[in-house]
Amino acid sequence: MTTKFFDRLSNDLTRLLENPTDYNVAIEIGEAPNNQIFKVHSYILQSRSPYFEKKFNETPFNDDHIKVLTMPNPNISIKIFNVIIKYIYGGIISLEKLENSTIFDLVIASNELELDELVKHLQTYLVNNGAPWLRLKFAQIYRTSYQVKNLEIIRDFYNDIIAKHPNTIFESENFLSLPEGALISILKQDDLQLEEGKIWEYVIKWGKAKNSTLPTNFDKWTSDNFLTLKETLKGCLPHIRYFSLSNEDVIERIFPYQQILEPKLFLDINSKIMTPNKQISSIILPPRNILNIQLPIRNTPIPLPSNIITNEHALEISSWIDKKETLYVENNPYEFELLVRGSRDGFDDDLQLEEGKIWEYVIKWGKAKNSTLPTNFDKWTSDNFLTLKETLKGCLPHIRYFSLSNEDVIERIFPYQQILEPKLFLDINSKIMTPNKQISSIILPPRNILNIQLPIRNTPIPLPSNIITNEHALEISSWIDKKETLYVENNPYEFELLVRGSRDGFDVKTIYNICDKIANTVIILKVKGTGEILGGYNPLEWDNNNDQLKYTQDSFIFSLKTTNLKNSILSRAKNLGYAIYNYPKNSDFSFNVALCLIGNLKTEKRCYCMVTSEYSKPIRSGKFISPEVYLSNISHKFLFSVEECEVFKILPRNDLK
Repeated sequence: MTTKFFDRLSNDLTRLLENPTDYNVAIEIGEAPNNQIFKVHSYILQSRSPYFEKKFNETPFNDDHIKVLTMPNPNISIKIFNVIIKYIYGGIISLEKLENSTIFDLVIASNELELDELVKHLQTYLVNNGAPWLRLKFAQIYRTSYQVKNLEIIRDFYNDIIAKHPNTIFESENFLSLPEGALISILKQDDLQLEEGKIWEYVIKWGKAKNSTLPTNFDKWTSDNFLTLKETLKGCLPHIRYFSLSNEDVIERIFPYQQILEPKLFLDINSKIMTPNKQISSIILPPRNILNIQLPIRNTPIPLPSNIITNEHALEISSWIDKKETLYVENNPYEFELLVRGSRDGFDDDLQLEEGKIWEYVIKWGKAKNSTLPTNFDKWTSDNFLTLKETLKGCLPHIRYFSLSNEDVIERIFPYQQILEPKLFLDINSKIMTPNKQISSIILPPRNILNIQLPIRNTPIPLPSNIITNEHALEISSWIDKKETLYVENNPYEFELLVRGSRDGFDVKTIYNICDKIANTVIILKVKGTGEILGGYNPLEWDNNNDQLKYTQDSFIFSLKTTNLKNSILSRAKNLGYAIYNYPKNSDFSFNVALCLIGNLKTEKRCYCMVTSEYSKPIRSGKFISPEVYLSNISHKFLFSVEECEVFKILPRNDLK
């Protein structure tokens, strides 16, 4: 039998990183004066990373017998490299407090450093825990997944979405800029839910977009034009399911572009229509697996009556209204009915917005109405300003110019002075430089901005759990505070993840080590097979050195509401002197929040609940087993297998102070 002591090895190597005795490499990250030098050991880095192995072989020692490296990629920041170097030394990485964008930067950096294991782990984590963010960044991340190698997990995640919802990409404004490899990957999918005729049309559209010199009038196309398109699409054409096309599609869609197909293939397509039983030599790809199910009635998008937000913005807002963790991507359940538009109804005196911001929105709206205006403001001509002035002629008289601050006039009005009447612009300047001087322009009254203190909004902190939801966390927090009415928002506590069984292992001794001397913790157990969620709250410190029963009146155990349990069950400590069972020396056998949750997590990941007098009620059903005989007489009705285990430190929200 082989015994592996990975935890001790990891701790020892991590200490070596913190105190780099006999280091022989200095890696500089960032640019002076904000740079940082990492003192590391070549034999560790080159054994873990092929990238560093190559770099160290290329880099000579200096006079101090140190190899000095400067990371060439400016995107690898000090924060990113700090996470990576801890992984290289100790094999440990914590992602719960990192933003999804930072985790994706970690993916790119780890891939460049050829840390294959970490690249796969980070991608899996993002797919499992950051799916809403990945969907929100669809175009950007999907394109990157084909520009950077080894991102197959993220790529497959997106391809699965595309297969089920092809319009997500084909109707996207980013479709025409899609890399060829990405398009080919989509075309290869057998379960792409799109008619073959539509797929052909999109491929032709993409190919044309790649050749801006092709005539827009199709009647003027020459043989050379078809050859150009054929060359562009040579990687895509073999993946079209030509023999799944309807006769109408062949006539209306294939015939016009027959010159981009090989003559033999075009002949076989015709033969298959005219003489279906005739043998052909062309490869016949299988038809796509279009789901033959009754699709729900599609919610035809109601035109969004906004000059500011898009349909995607509306879907995101609707998701927030419904408190959805996953954003809507189609079929918005709400209609946005326009009540007020400033450019149409006027900017009323009570509009609660600074005048400088109002000016910015008006300019933005005017630009949007004129797509021909240069995006680079430095290239604007007098004609461009005249165009914008004409568009905004109905809006400009309602701006409260004389309520603008000096900074707003300089930074916002001056650049667009040509859209104002010369006399008005002169009066605006005069009012700033000589406030008491009489002017002839109409001075509209300042808006009635309410001088009230808005309540501070508690921005939700992402919950780092694979078991419980934000609603569960609010319920547990309510029990901690002994609230009769449950919290429904603005959780006063942050749940900091200390232990996750699938990440840190289920060895109880390890869990005691991690949680030693930490108070106010919650243990969560997910029951395998049933989906039940059990747990308990311990307000006292874990003690890794002493076996003892502990007294508290604030602990409780619970069973949380799930699809199989209509309402949560709360059971508070009753026999206070026996509320907490802290027995680390016996942790090879037992592990518990309180006396009512005990189990052997290390070897079998099995637990059972006891119905005792220590707590007010049982959180699982079963017959009574007295504490005196539970070691030798365990009823199987109490037993359950643990699928996942998590321990959280409960911290007050700092942003509420």
